[in-house]
Amino acid sequence: MKNFLWKNKYFLLGFVVFLSFIFMYPFASNAAAIFPDIANYKYRDSIEFLYDHGVVKGYDNGTFGPNLAINRAEIMKIILESSVDGNIGSGENCFSDVHDEWFARYICYAKIHGMIKWYTDGTFKPTQAVIIAEALKMWLEGFSINVNKASEDAWYQPYLEFVHNNNIFSKYALLPSKNMTRGEMAYLVHQLMLEKDGSRQFTNQRDVASVGCGKEIPTTVPTSSVVNGIARHYITVIGNKYDKNTPMKIIFAFHGRTNPNTMVRTYYDIEKESHGDAIIIYPSGLPEEGPSRSWSSPWDKKSQLRDFALFDQLLEEFENNYCIDKDQVFVAGHSLGAWFTNSLSCARGDVIRAIGSVGGGTTINDCNGPVAAMIMQNPDDNLSSYGAWVTARDQMLKQNSCGQATMSVGPEGWNCVLYTDCQKDAPVIWCPHWDSINEQGNYYPHTWPDFAGKTIWDFFEAQK
Repeated sequence: MKNFLWKNKYFLLGFVVFLSFIFMYPFASNAAAIFPDIANYKYRDSIEFLYDHGVVKGYDNGTFGPNLAINRAEIMKIILESSVDGNIGSGENCFSDVHDEWFARYICYAKIHGMIKWYTDGTFKPTQAVIIAEALKMWLEGFSINVNKASEDAWYQPYLEFVHNNNIFSKYALLPSKNMTRGEMAYLVHQLMLEKDGSRQFTNQRDVASVGCGKEIPTTVPTSSVVNGIARHYITVIGNKYDKNTPMKIIFAFHGRTNPNTMVRTYYDIEKESHGDAIIIYPSGLPEEGPSRSWSSPWDKKSQLRDFALFDQLLEEFENNYCIDKDQVFVAGHSLGAWFTNSLSCARGDVIRAIGSVGGGTTINDCNGPVAAMIMQNPDDNLSSYGAWVTARDQMLKQNSCGQATMSVGPEGWNCVLYTDCQKDAPVIWCPHWDSINEQGNYYPHTWPDFAGKTIWDFFEAQK
């Protein structure tokens, strides 16, 4: 028997592998996403949780549509399916535009129980998309969550504060006037259902610590990463006040087209002004040898610049290995670096807290969150047009829901303007300056002003 086993060892090995495949296959199939379009989606677990509990379904084509806006009819169905234990009933014809459709019983139930309001013309508008501010109010009240409404801010601010303080969404990542997506809805409802059944508890204690908190500091300071198959280099400065148990702010500083990261580190002055109270990263654009370094490729879409991925990966790596304050992610840049900084603030508005830029325009994107912004430029700048700078300002005003009320602020002689009626915690400061002489004593209105580093650092510090 021993000889048989030895002589047929490869047959037996293959048979074992075959049996392993047979027994493991069901588990592998369970790992596949319920809907093909959520396989890599950040809120996949929440969508599958709601699906397993019969709260949501997909579309007829088998997809879920996580990035699609949720409408008023869908939101009422999901609120009631996830929060009401009893019979919802079979109501109909409770509004002039709600008759006997699939959603009628949910809307009519909500009307009877005083859960909803309607428009002055007597309609409910069931197919109209729901903005985030409305959605938060509807869901928190639908789950009978006690929200402190003693606020002189916008009517929706207490709801933003609640989801922020209870680690559902960051208020720095939400645009109240933007449509809520089906994926965001799933995550919110998932957290509310967990609280309802006692699996989690709302404590009003904001957690800003990244997963790297508590880890021993890496023995070697990182200077390179591989992003989309390309080795990318950067300078890393770990502030001398770093503590593995205390979340620290992180600043990304992007250079312009001609000056490398080694040079801008010497004149940005943000590092000096921080006094060791930040992690600062100076990435290098491509090609690294210059002089035409860039943060994008010629064929990039405006909303998908090449080095958005560089920012994403570096932020993730540092959050995994260092103790980062997730509410204190900042970006600064000059010239082409300012253009990239301004553009990044729109594309990654859901993770960036504030920016400081000098002499740059922007791409026009559909922004993902509010970002406090200080943007500076010499009106006589001959390398970055005044019109491009105004476009960047106007994008940020729109992004942060600012009006036109202003007041003068900033260093003497700068004529800075603060837009005071923006979304809370997302001010925009627009700073024309007249510093036109560079360190060599030459006329250069595209320069980084001497006071810029301190002004930007102070602005970042004010966003605590």
